[in-house]
Amino acid sequence: MKKNILISLLTVLVFAFCIAAADYDKQAASLVDLGEFLKQNSVNDFTYKKFVEGSISGMLATLDPHSTFLNEEMYKRMMEEQRGKFYGVGMIISQRNGKITVIAPIANTPAAKAGLRSGDIIYAINGESTEGMNVNDAVSKLRGKKGTKVVITIKRPGYKNLLTFTIMRAEIPENTVEYAFMVDKDTGYILIKSFGEKTGKEVYEALNKLKEQGMKKLVLDLRNNPGGLLGSAVIVSDLFLPKGDLVVYIKGREKEDRTDYYARNNFGFENMPLVVLINRGSASGAEIVAGSIQDNDRGILVGKTSWGKGLVQTVFNIGKKMALALTTAKYYTPSGRCIQRDYKTSFGDYFNPQIQTEEEKNKNKPVFETTKLKRKVYGGGGITPDYKVDPEKLSDFLVELRFRDSAFFRFAVEYTNKHKKI
Repeated sequence: MKKNILISLLTVLVFAFCIAAADYDKQAASLVDLGEFLKQNSVNDFTYKKFVEGSISGMLATLDPHSTFLNEEMYKRMMEEQRGKFYGVGMIISQRNGKITVIAPIANTPAAKAGLRSGDIIYAINGESTEGMNVNDAVSKLRGKKGTKVVITIKRPGYKNLLTFTIMRAEIPENTVEYAFMVDKDTGYILIKSFGEKTGKEVYEALNKLKEQGMKKLVLDLRNNPGGLLGSAVIVSDLFLPKGDLVVYIKGREKEDRTDYYARNNFGFENMPLVVLINRGSASGAEIVAGSIQDNDRGILVGKTSWGKGLVQTVFNIGKKMALALTTAKYYTPSGRCIQRDYKTSFGDYFNPQIQTEEEKNKNKPVFETTKLKRKVYGGGGITPDYKVDPEKLSDFLVELRFRDSAFFRFAVEYTNKHKKI
């Protein structure tokens, strides 16, 4: 066991750092010696698996904030998110008042067909109590191989006794277009929560559906969208840009290592009035879309300055169940901006930046021009919206009701239990 783990560690070390042979042997030997020392002397539980995974994560942290080691569970989750499907029962859960609670069953899934409801408190999964269990642990236990069964014990508001459901796991689609509806008679609204393999198709279908309902203009919501696949972000941009417009380009370590991505089709939405919503939670793929819309003078960006992630990761498999997401390039918007925020001073400041005004954020940033109207845009720290809008602040009373007491959720659960036809 120890020998196999050591071989895996050495392989990753070679790949990540390309250390000269003599120095490599010396450094690897030091890590092995340290592992033995920790195993014998640490008051905490020690396993070589955790030691190796922690060592790899520590090495990657010396490079940049987004190069990441994906252990078996993390790699599995990433692949499920990108492919837009997983195997489970099909419900959204959260922790409410310390209890694992069903927020909503997903339509046409085993959970919905079995009769699980919003507000159901999950007391046990396969006989194991959920007391002290976090959401990720519960999700792991609810998911599993297609065709296998899971027994869920719940406490339902208004019922004295516990209820037990035996549910067969199935393939659950995970859509990245969370909402698509008409705001008024001619304004459509689409919210994209991330960019996976099927996002382009989902957005295209949503656009056509809304067009049939009379849509003549669109609000595209990318707030709190952390990104995802580069190719999907390019496809979504292509839906709105005329054929031939530059969407984004990426550059690797060498100057000649550049790849350009252009809009390749005209889908019929190139002239539709467009507003894109962004905020600090908009990152990576969301910033590629927002940047392409702004730099090509295709639409108006509204909200707050985006996160500022201009790095591209390539996933390298380590065996069959683990992977390394390594930063291999930077991306640039059509005007030539790299919107990556500075992370070299402090990772802490990078992930928890100080609150600044838009004017302070743009101070000393490099200035660029949009491709057609020659408007001023900024690089080096996120995408600045054309119109800045601060979110409204909730009163202390509303904060108490919404977040601490879950009053709105509890009211909705109680109301629907009393009105069975809803």
